[in-house]
Amino acid sequence: MTMYLTSNPREAWAMAFETGIRTQASADLAESQSDPVVVKSGKRKQYLLGYDEEGKAITYTREQVSASQDVSRKGGPGASFGSEYQSVYSAIAQMERENPVLANVGHWLSLNDTEQANRYHDDVFDTVLTRLISMTPAWGDWREKRKERAKALIQARMVQDRLDVDGMRPGWTPQEVCVFASEYLGIKIIRNNWYQDGWVAVWELLGLIIKELETSAMKPIEKTISQTNKEISNFLKHAA
Repeated sequence: MTMYLTSNPREAWAMAFETGIRTQASADLAESQSDPVVVKSGKRKQYLLGYDEEGKAITYTREQVSASQDVSRKGGPGASFGSEYQSVYSAIAQMERENPVLANVGHWLSLNDTEQANRYHDDVFDTVLTRLISMTPAWGDWREKRKERAKALIQARMVQDRLDVDGMRPGWTPQEVCVFASEYLGIKIIRNNWYQDGWVAVWELLGLIIKELETSAMKPIEKTISQTNKEISNFLKHAA
């Protein structure tokens, strides 16, 4: 049964990184490039995809397939599980090359609770902090303690927004934010001073910053989802 891509770009992003999909998409990307590096020829060619952190070659072995098999793999009847998300992976790979900042944001928001996604935490934190500083004229006059608390709010906001995959979860209360900052970061923010100290304004500004970053990161994914679903629909119409 052919499955259409989910309309949720974060879920599509996560699906594109399911086991096997990334490998196949990487192989397709390698083959689409001019003069791909073939490590071993024959009926089962081995393509060089790159190198891991230890310098070991990452290869992909693929048998030669017919045109009809290739079409079925791209969403037709008999397609392997998740293969329709190869187009999403390709869009993400392009973003990694052309705009790594947005790619890091997408990884952090979409690959929930995985070691792979957590690698991007610091990069996203730095991006949000830089934007917060640029949008806060008085930042240079803030005491270090206030800056520490603002940075703790960044961490809290990143986690809250990351968990809200479908956009339906209620936002954290000031009490929940303060508890998170205290228990997980060791930073004390007084709940009773949430409005008096202006933390509500910082919290709302962080929400706008992260939302803008997410919108920019997910825009090409949403476009790919739409295009791929149209292709699947057209394929089904012609196959009927």
